[in-house]
Amino acid sequence: MASLNMPPNWNPPAPAWEARWQTDDEPLVAVYFGVQGEPSPAWQGWVQAQLVGSPCLSLESAAFADLEGFNHTMYISYWRAEAYLRWWQQASVWWASLDREAEGCGYWREVVPLPYERFETLHSTSAAHGVSSSAAGMVGPILEHGYPGGARDRISCSEHVDLRRREQTTAVSATAQRVLIIPPENLCVIRSGQDWSQCSGEERDYYFEHVQPVLLEGMRYLSEHPQESGCLSMRFVREADLAGVPLERTSGIGFAVDIFAFEDWAKSHPTHTAIFDRFMEMVGRFGESMQLQLWHEVSVMPAHGAEFEYISCHPSTGLLSAIS
Repeated sequence: MASLNMPPNWNPPAPAWEARWQTDDEPLVAVYFGVQGEPSPAWQGWVQAQLVGSPCLSLESAAFADLEGFNHTMYISYWRAEAYLRWWQQASVWWASLDREAEGCGYWREVVPLPYERFETLHSTSAAHGVSSSAAGMVGPILEHGYPGGARDRISCSEHVDLRRREQTTAVSATAQRVLIIPPENLCVIRSGQDWSQCSGEERDYYFEHVQPVLLEGMRYLSEHPQESGCLSMRFVREADLAGVPLERTSGIGFAVDIFAFEDWAKSHPTHTAIFDRFMEMVGRFGESMQLQLWHEVSVMPAHGAEFEYISCHPSTGLLSAIS
């Protein structure tokens, strides 16, 4: 643990846990697959034939509406890197077909490598979410959280690697309907989740009345101010089961120019200050009986392995708006 930024004699404001993997575990990758607009029968067939039942470690579904008013359905999958590459050799045939460009909807996929030295997780309870469901276990409480720079401290390579942005985002391949982007090194990806499924009536009401409204304001700010915030894309999604039934969980899934963009927002922007204050008030009110589960995972892109593809999508989708 680098512990480059921890204040002296630090006393964390609330308990937190993180996931740990075996030292010999194969590297991981998160892959987001999405459809923009009304899902085509071809998409639904591909999901059932190829994605559901695939050798991924876990598969989740979610839905959201973007700033342009388009509805999206997405699947969040976590893989062993080699298993994904083997699977993609045959699953990619469908994506490569020119038929995808004429089906009346948009498609996108975003491949996010998760080298162990370049990502971290944090959870408000010992329950695993997201990539942590593939971990050997959860450990905690931990000290390295709750202060500016805590996420960087939990990314082991931060001790000897400069994690600032390297270059602008550019397309490496583009046609009228299809764009492939290789994100620059040190692009930062966050998935930050909220799970109220275990909350009782009073706690549930408190979350919806006091915490979620300021969370939505923070997500809205990041979505609408990419130049000011450095956040190139932020999706606030409602999670669902694989049949599409909404769950009592949400996630913010965002891409920023580097980890410092998210860190600066968390450290000083009024929208995040409000989120932190309301959460700490909730901790003070419900204490150890609080059942709300909050978590996140942060990955800083390596130089190779990430690729983002957009087919027949509007120009504000994902990283398309960031192309220089």
